[in-house]
Amino acid sequence: MSRRVEADAPAAGASTDAPPAAPEAPPARADHVPIEPKGTPPLVGRAEPMRPRGFPLVPAVVLGACVGLIGGAAAAWGIYQHYGPVERIVSTQAPSGTSGQSTAAAVGSIAGVAGPSVVKVLTQPVTPTDLLGQPKGFAAGFLASSDGLVVTSAHALQGATQLKVALADGRVYPAVIAGADVAHGIAVLRAVGAPTDLPAMSFATAAAKPGDLAVAVGAPPFGAVSITSGTISSVGRSLSIPSTGPPAAEVLDAMTLDATPDPQDDGGPLLDAAGRVLGVVVAVPQDPSLPGMVALSGRDAAALVDRLSHGGTSQRPTFGVVAVLLDPATASAAGLPRGALIRSIVPGGPAEMAGLLKGDVVTAVNGAGVDADHPLDPAALGLAAGQTVSLSVTRDGRQLQASITVVDGAA
Repeated sequence: MSRRVEADAPAAGASTDAPPAAPEAPPARADHVPIEPKGTPPLVGRAEPMRPRGFPLVPAVVLGACVGLIGGAAAAWGIYQHYGPVERIVSTQAPSGTSGQSTAAAVGSIAGVAGPSVVKVLTQPVTPTDLLGQPKGFAAGFLASSDGLVVTSAHALQGATQLKVALADGRVYPAVIAGADVAHGIAVLRAVGAPTDLPAMSFATAAAKPGDLAVAVGAPPFGAVSITSGTISSVGRSLSIPSTGPPAAEVLDAMTLDATPDPQDDGGPLLDAAGRVLGVVVAVPQDPSLPGMVALSGRDAAALVDRLSHGGTSQRPTFGVVAVLLDPATASAAGLPRGALIRSIVPGGPAEMAGLLKGDVVTAVNGAGVDADHPLDPAALGLAAGQTVSLSVTRDGRQLQASITVVDGAA
């Protein structure tokens, strides 16, 4: 027997697919909280109290992500339309500064260009047996003129029993001392019988400054060249360079480099970023009192080479004093003015004749202040023998004026 279920016909115009309407629930009171009797288990099928339902969490997250993607895509399209591809925007800003890799490449390039001009200076005979141990009598130097003038350090020539110059291409020439600047520790050799087309190096025209890149190029016994690079740490120094004799040699206008000295660099060139000579390396690694690598004045080396190239001698214009430049901090700490502190006076020289004393501070020459660019050095100031200049001097707090005449003296 079939059971018949009848349903009310839908109202006119109403959709036949709509579900039957649920019975309306009585409005809930805000202060009504159902209470279960203690110990009474919940009844099966009992209706839970109605709670307000929020927007489902997962659809909300998905919707937010879609909105973000659509907004980001629209923004990216706007940027593309205005600026073009993103790669173009990123690549237009070049990184600032010089990377370590490019600095190393620059140093290698500098040394490569300088290589043919760097020479080995032999200060004693060398035999095949000598090469089986630690070779001695090797120093460095560099060609300063196309006809064979070679600059090196006076320290490198100490104890020499013979002098030879070996070029990078294997040619070897006997050498003689053409001149020396004892005050600045520089020596110049002449390669006897050398041709007149040698690859000479050029000197820097601008003075070195702390922080400048510098490259020292040496000539070790085995190998073409050695390279040491760093930055200039100080300039205008007066330093005592140990010698083979009892007294240490004091050199003026030296500079230091924040690098470890190599004994084989002694006499080699110190170059700037353009490959020009800033100074002459003097390597004394066993002396802890010297601050890093020391280089002698390239300016005074250039002046000596120029005099010798034009038929002059080692004699150079001098005031007959040994002085050290006072920097502002040291001068203030000692209660002295800025200038050149006279540490010693050559007996019978111009300074003694002018009445200068040890401990005087020369603050100006002809009214121009004494500083690193204008040292108390007639040659650096462009003065010649016979010229008379006025010195401003401070002595025990008193201001004095002294007239002094430049003479040619042993450099």
